[in-house]
Amino acid sequence: MVNVLFFAYPMYADFEIGHTLFFLRKLGKAKVTTATVDGEPVESLGGLITHAQIAISKVNPLDYDLFLISGGDGVSQVLENVQLQRILQEFNHYEKPIAAICASSTLLGKAGLLSGEKFTCTPNTYESFKDVFIGAEYTGNRIEVVENIVTAKGTAFPEFTLAVADQLELWNSEDQREGAMKFCKGEV
Repeated sequence: MVNVLFFAYPMYADFEIGHTLFFLRKLGKAKVTTATVDGEPVESLGGLITHAQIAISKVNPLDYDLFLISGGDGVSQVLENVQLQRILQEFNHYEKPIAAICASSTLLGKAGLLSGEKFTCTPNTYESFKDVFIGAEYTGNRIEVVENIVTAKGTAFPEFTLAVADQLELWNSEDQREGAMKFCKGEV
C-alpha cells in the first residue's frame, strides 16, 4: 500500500489530480491523507468541500511515500506558510517523491527545492511568481522530473500521472504504462 499526503488549500484545482489519484488508488492501493494548513476544510475551484485529516504542522514525512499538490488559484494564500515549507524540505531531505502540478510549483520554489534545477508550470504562473523561482531553470515543458521532484503544466494530466506512478514504481509493465497514457488522453 502506498501512503499519499495530499495538500489541499483554498481554491486548489481538483481536476488536475483526478487521473493521478485514480491510478495511485488502483495500482498502489493508496491511502490518501489530506492535509490543510490548519486541519480545517477548504473549498476547491470546482466547489468541492475537502475535509482534512491532519494539519500540515502535524505531518511526519516518514509516514508517507508521496507528497501530492495540485495547482490552483489560491496558492498565494499558503505560499508564505513556514510549516508547509519545512515539511516540503523534510520530504526532499528523505528523497521522498514530491509531485506538484501547475501553480503548486511555486510552493516548491518558495521552499528552496528548485534552486539550480529544471522545473515547469504554466507560463502565467512563472511570470506571476518569478521571485520564488530565482536560481531555478524554467523550461516551459509539459513536465519535468528531477530526481524525486515532479513539476508539470496544469494541462499535462497524462504525463503528470505517469511520472508520479514512475516515482513509486507502480507499473507492472510498459504496456500497462502505455495503456494508462491512452486512458488519460481519452484514447480508449
